Amino acid sequence: MTAMVKLGTDRLDTEVAAALRRAGYSGNDSSLLVSVSGGADSTALIHCLSRIKDAHRLRLHVAHLNHKLRGDESDRDAQFVLDLARELGLEATIEEGDVLAYRKGRRISSLEQASREFRYRFLAQVAGTIGATAVVVAHTADDLAETILLHIMRGSGASGLRGMTELSPWPWPNPCHPNPCHNEECGLMLFRPLLSLSKADTLGYCRELGKDYREDSSNSLPDFTRNRIRLNLLPLLESEFNPKVREALVRLSQTTSLELDYMDGETNRLWGQVAMETNGGVDFRQPELAQAHPALQKLLLRKAYSHIAGDTRRLSQRHLEAMAGLVQSSPAGRSLDLPGGLKLHRSYNYLRLSREPSLPCPFPKIDQDQAPQSAPQSGDPITVKSGAWEIAFRLVDSSQIDFKGGPSASPPPVLGSESWTAYFDREAIGKQFRMRHWLPGDRFHPLGLAGKKKLQDFFTDAGIPRDWRKRVPLLVTERGIAWVVGYRIAHWTKVDTNNLGPDKAIEVTFSCCR
Repeated sequence: MTAMVKLGTDRLDTEVAAALRRAGYSGNDSSLLVSVSGGADSTALIHCLSRIKDAHRLRLHVAHLNHKLRGDESDRDAQFVLDLARELGLEATIEEGDVLAYRKGRRISSLEQASREFRYRFLAQVAGTIGATAVVVAHTADDLAETILLHIMRGSGASGLRGMTELSPWPWPNPCHPNPCHNEECGLMLFRPLLSLSKADTLGYCRELGKDYREDSSNSLPDFTRNRIRLNLLPLLESEFNPKVREALVRLSQTTSLELDYMDGETNRLWGQVAMETNGGVDFRQPELAQAHPALQKLLLRKAYSHIAGDTRRLSQRHLEAMAGLVQSSPAGRSLDLPGGLKLHRSYNYLRLSREPSLPCPFPKIDQDQAPQSAPQSGDPITVKSGAWEIAFRLVDSSQIDFKGGPSASPPPVLGSESWTAYFDREAIGKQFRMRHWLPGDRFHPLGLAGKKKLQDFFTDAGIPRDWRKRVPLLVTERGIAWVVGYRIAHWTKVDTNNLGPDKAIEVTFSCCR
């Protein structure tokens, strides 16, 4: 973003052309949907884009939504935009919408928010219909300054100090995309080519071209917070504290944006290590998430919320603080209700953010009526099915086993995995196996412990959610439970590392066949 400067028409055209090149929309027949309200900013924008469209090979389409909130004035705005598009030889989509009904149906307290959400939904629909690459809006540096002050007063985090950026992924759920909550996948962009320019610049542009524009009477009403910021707070800050406060706020946005770009990169790097997208939610491994820096924890949680809800407009800093508290010290079983019907649920070593109450169990059921399975007598594998499981047994050379740190190495994480393999001493494990689930009174001697314990206590110590416990598959022999699949083998089944050799061990793999 460049510094704000006074511009004539040629220079404003030059600045917008530079923004087009930075965004990658110059010279490649980009289809741009231009949101035009009829005010000075959007009128200057559409005149500018029309003047330079041939040189930059742009395909322009005008969009205007009549909110029907100001009676005849709203109708005259719509007619002005339609006439303007015809004057410029551009196609236009002009529609009416019942914002009040939309607000009531979605129980949105703020008319400002409902109007903005309704308008952006309309713009996404039009963009999808015409195949636009981006929606172009006429936000200026004045709008950026107002937005940052608004976010500061609401107690925003660093992302609020960034305010707006020149080019960003579509920030609202896109109703035209097959998965409307995953905005980063929909491809539609939001482009703000006037963000380095001031309101005075757009007014001057219209004046020099001799072009009319519309005045929105509601912009002078003190009913809306943003209006009060523009009409009262910013002039006060300029007169009493800093005459260049708007420029200072723009610099704050630029600095914060640069720093957040780095933090976003770190967030994306950690995402693959601590988060898993499963069954309409996001699951976190709590120990790894808790070890991340608190700032990164909040960014990861914010990313997860955006992934499911489609945006973070209703997620406040207070909500993020509560979510981070659930990461650090909350007992298993506790849940946190969040805006938009989402819930963060803590379950021992996992957290799940979704619209569902708890973590989905990754284990299908075992067929417990199945006959016992004989141990393999040669290197040829034996494969059996039990419910939605496929279990493979084979003799292996125990000296060739890669224990990845030793026979007691931790198994892979349960969430995100669909198969688990373990190795057992051939003589210790015996000649027959059964697959079943937990029964009352079961006891288990976990690898590394001195003796047996109740299987229920092992489940608790291992952080296995309560509603999973009757689905965890068990490999059982005549001697007892040999393997709690996905978690631990029995101590007495471990491969004897002092007696390694061919056919000394049995490899068992449980695989989901869903």
